[in-house]
Amino acid sequence: MSCIVSDFLSKNFFPGFKITNISFSEVSDKDITIQLEPKEPPVCPHCGSHNVVVHEYRQRVIKDEKLLGCFVTLVITYRTLKCNYCECKYATEDIPFLSDSFRVTKRAEEAVIEDLEMAGSIKDTSTRTGLSWDVCKNIHKRYLQSTISFSLGSSEYLAIDEFSIKKGHKYGTVVADIVTKRVIWVCEGKSNTEVSRFFELCGKIGCQQIKAVAMDQNAGFASLVNRYCSKALVVYDLFHMVYNFGRLVISAIRIRLANYYRDHGDEAGYQLLKGSRFLLLTRNSRLSEEKKIRLDSILSYYSELNKANELKELLPEVYEANSKDEAERLWTEWVRLAMSSGVEEIMKFAKSQNDHYRDGITNAGIYHIRTSVLEGINNKIKVLKRVAYGYRDLDYFFLRIRSAFRGKFTPIPTIG
Repeated sequence: MSCIVSDFLSKNFFPGFKITNISFSEVSDKDITIQLEPKEPPVCPHCGSHNVVVHEYRQRVIKDEKLLGCFVTLVITYRTLKCNYCECKYATEDIPFLSDSFRVTKRAEEAVIEDLEMAGSIKDTSTRTGLSWDVCKNIHKRYLQSTISFSLGSSEYLAIDEFSIKKGHKYGTVVADIVTKRVIWVCEGKSNTEVSRFFELCGKIGCQQIKAVAMDQNAGFASLVNRYCSKALVVYDLFHMVYNFGRLVISAIRIRLANYYRDHGDEAGYQLLKGSRFLLLTRNSRLSEEKKIRLDSILSYYSELNKANELKELLPEVYEANSKDEAERLWTEWVRLAMSSGVEEIMKFAKSQNDHYRDGITNAGIYHIRTSVLEGINNKIKVLKRVAYGYRDLDYFFLRIRSAFRGKFTPIPTIG
């Protein structure tokens, strides 16, 4: 390579060093090795004095960013020095283009960060940059640790939910700001001991700032909110309420009736119920005309399912109330209708909800908040896991989640 090209590379890519040799690998013409040596007189890295003695010459092999489509390996000759002015012990002269923590250049480090910040996989980044998988992961992890820290900020309305980390009932817990859609905190596990760490990090001032927390009907989460946040209200999510009603009431009634008609040889009654699960669970307003006709035929044949369907359609009205008193009135009426239905599954569900979750349900009349933001976040977390084929380093996984959901910093609207 010509001296002009060597001088250009030295000046723009390797300040303070000169290229002494460039060679291609015998195995692949896509791998090149560049040898570098200092071109300036030695300077003490501590005081900047030129009154130094070169103690020893050493070599360091590091990886650089791709150059013209080729993977670059640098063999750098550098000096260890002893300063006669500041009387420091042996020090290594500065290599300005070298990363502080890894055996790569700063350019290669920036390339890895840029690639992984675009939600790429470590394997693909490793292939593109020629760096090892571990180096790519550690570079990105250190970057995330330096840019992400715990901060409640001005968040007042939160959502808290669990998500699956991997198979085998391994779960994590995520807390997000409903307004800005920012993931504030992530941890492994879902027990009170593990989740209480979030409220401890918030401190007394932060806990007093929180006005409402949306969640599913997890008694542990609610007890933590009541313990740490005296001013915050718990709001149980409508989606989980409807889901539980469908699972514990509608599906239970359907299965009981189907088994009864099958055991008694009523094939017509059994076939009418078979395969009608999603038809019965879907809100009536979302059904096509054809499916509505089929649903009407089922409800006219089974009075118990008809009662359950009517209560399912009335349940969202409680969450559409505009005050606590209105929500209380609507919920009381819903419970009365459920208890007068005479259907065991409906009565059992209504009593359990009224005894244990009434306050959190009727709080929806004050704050119209849900965990829908977290449900969307959890779906995107699944994508992160799928792209990476899982994460062995959970700290890095949680950092990537928080990095992916830094939030939309928009003016905070009025909630309530």
